[in-house]
Amino acid sequence: MLQWAYYKARGLFKIGNKHMFEQIKQYFKEVRVEMAKVKWPTKSDTINYTIVVIGVSLAVAAFLGALDFIFTTGFNFFLFK
Repeated sequence: MLQWAYYKARGLFKIGNKHMFEQIKQYFKEVRVEMAKVKWPTKSDTINYTIVVIGVSLAVAAFLGALDFIFTTGFNFFLFK
């Protein structure tokens, strides 16, 4: 709310205020420049990383599933003996 008052007091939200639109335009220019600097992964890198993520996810799921089975079996054995 305080930020709104700050901008309103300086007239930055008036209709037809070119200053605000110039700032927005400048922002997108800077975004474009920064995005050009990004080193994007190659297709093979992306495929390899995807395979690693899927593999690790399956391994964690199997590990947690095994722990769940062990604890469930153990609790059932001790509680309903």
